[in-house]
Amino acid sequence: MQKKQVAVIDVGSSRVTALTGERGINRTFVIKSNSYFEYDGFAEGAFLGIESLKKALFSAADSIKKSFHGEVPVVFVGVPAAFTNVVVKNSQISFPKKKKIDDEDLDKLYDASFVMQGAKYTLINRSPVVYELDDARRLMNPVGEESEILKGILSFVLCDNYFIQAVKPVLKSAGIENVEFVSTSLAQAIYLVDPEMRDRIAVILDVGYITTSFSVIRGDGLIYEKSFDFGGGYFTASLAEKYDIDFEEAEKLKRKVNLSRKTGRGAMDVISLDGSAYYSIDELIDTIRYCLDTLCGFVSEITESPNINIPDYVPLMVTGGGISYIRGAKEHISNRLGCVVEVIAPNVPLLDEPIRSASLSLLDLALEQ
Repeated sequence: MQKKQVAVIDVGSSRVTALTGERGINRTFVIKSNSYFEYDGFAEGAFLGIESLKKALFSAADSIKKSFHGEVPVVFVGVPAAFTNVVVKNSQISFPKKKKIDDEDLDKLYDASFVMQGAKYTLINRSPVVYELDDARRLMNPVGEESEILKGILSFVLCDNYFIQAVKPVLKSAGIENVEFVSTSLAQAIYLVDPEMRDRIAVILDVGYITTSFSVIRGDGLIYEKSFDFGGGYFTASLAEKYDIDFEEAEKLKRKVNLSRKTGRGAMDVISLDGSAYYSIDELIDTIRYCLDTLCGFVSEITESPNINIPDYVPLMVTGGGISYIRGAKEHISNRLGCVVEVIAPNVPLLDEPIRSASLSLLDLALEQ
């Protein structure tokens, strides 16, 4: 039997990634194509350059079409947190008598709690935080169970129509007729976090190049999400400004920093990129730590909000390509925020890098649909 091949597009804050693949053994993947295309990115909920976005999307569509060697059935496009809004609702429906719950009952439960209104957003995902039956049992899948009442705490993810209108017509003009938009944060939560941990509560900090998202997950649904404009690119910009060097050199310099190294060892304790320019390790570490403290300040502002309640024992799971590779960053964030910090990435051989978390999570979601 021929395996199902799917296609996804991950719209990150600095590049668009096009990925096609099939399901491998033990929930791994068989990657058919994997391409990424730089563009101007987005900030404050808007794309910084529509023409650069169009060019990246055209290239992504071309890559996908070549992989399929024909008509592409559907492309799943990941929507970043900067363009989504999470709504959580309580819902309940009753039956004349005890009955076996089926999928149609779940649809009625969702429809009873949320009706899309207005023209600003489109509903792209709906998923359960938890279901409850008439005997007070709480479970993630009530289908097949008998009950007179079905309750649920339900999560709905809405996509800003600005994002859809910026992406869908471009893909259509590039030959991609069928597009389905899905939440990137939800895809990452389902793929990267064990169900047992999600059943309690889980927190993901996805640090990108320009933007960072903070997501709280319970069960199979997002219960809170916040995006802010501060990512790995700001670290690079700080080094470029400090030393009056270009971004490429600043990026290389950032990747050499090790925050675990003891500072104060003298003026000769330096890093050299090419043998001609030397940079003080103490100054480099201070600059990166300052940027990390700024990032932690954004996170603290979110966690101290009365809108969310995260138990102290819940670890902060960090992913994305923004800071995950900076040696010592995890420990610094942990000390600064006073919590356990874990770096998470896809559990796939040769692909187990945080920068791949979004695209592979979208691929997993597409294969499960």
